[in-house]
Amino acid sequence: MSADLQKTVERLRAKMLVVSDRFSLICDQRDKALERIAALETELAAANTKVSRLEQEVEFLRIATTIAPERKDVEQTRALLTQLVRDIDKCIADLKE
Repeated sequence: MSADLQKTVERLRAKMLVVSDRFSLICDQRDKALERIAALETELAAANTKVSRLEQEVEFLRIATTIAPERKDVEQTRALLTQLVRDIDKCIADLKE
């Protein structure tokens, strides 16, 4: 009976060593995974900040493009101003007479 008990204890001891090794391996893997998660969260926060900044820049550029006149608009404005200057000159000439 003592021999059976001794064998059982040895088997349990061997199984416990295997479980202990696996537990240590899993703990190491968990620690590495937690470190990776922290690094990825930091990277994600930086990426979100960059995306936000770029979205704001796109909005500014969209507004600037909308406000910026086209060549056709500039030409029409110049023609209108030229005509107004001529009309003002005519009025001044009429007043002098």
